[in-house]
Amino acid sequence: MKYKEIYQELRKQYSDEEIVDSMLIPADLTEEKKAVLGEEMKEIRLQKLRETTEEQQIVADVMRLRFQIENYLKKEPFSSEKTFGQYLKEYMRITEKTRREIAEDLSVHYTKLSRIINDKEEPNIELSYRLEKHSGTLISAEKWWKLIIKKQEYLISKDAATRKVEYLKVKNQIRA
Repeated sequence: MKYKEIYQELRKQYSDEEIVDSMLIPADLTEEKKAVLGEEMKEIRLQKLRETTEEQQIVADVMRLRFQIENYLKKEPFSSEKTFGQYLKEYMRITEKTRREIAEDLSVHYTKLSRIINDKEEPNIELSYRLEKHSGTLISAEKWWKLIIKKQEYLISKDAATRKVEYLKVKNQIRA
């Protein structure tokens, strides 16, 4: 339906004032007018950004990180640049915490945390729970844990040598 037809249908039920109050009808704008309005919107967004508190900015950045993790888990294959340790490092940057501070906040030994960040050691499920709590539950323990699982799935799928060695240890297998 075109706008005029929509308007005629609405007039059967509502007055012009009611239609105006309840509807936003897109305007046909020239490119020049669109550019001017775009600049005005940009200035409004920048002003809002300047008015946000540091805490609001941290919350927004943690939410952004959560969405990045979700997108990676759902849509992307495993990447060695997107491990639990890399996301934890980004989380620390966002929260403006040093390794020592975050280790203390999470009750984890500093060297263990450092090994996890550098992908030298795998985190345990308890660390996922602690990160969930530390993030104000903005990033769930399940999301943190799925980062670990994604890496493990990839390693299992590529580890033909270990699979072959372990197959040799099996007796009385089921014949399918």
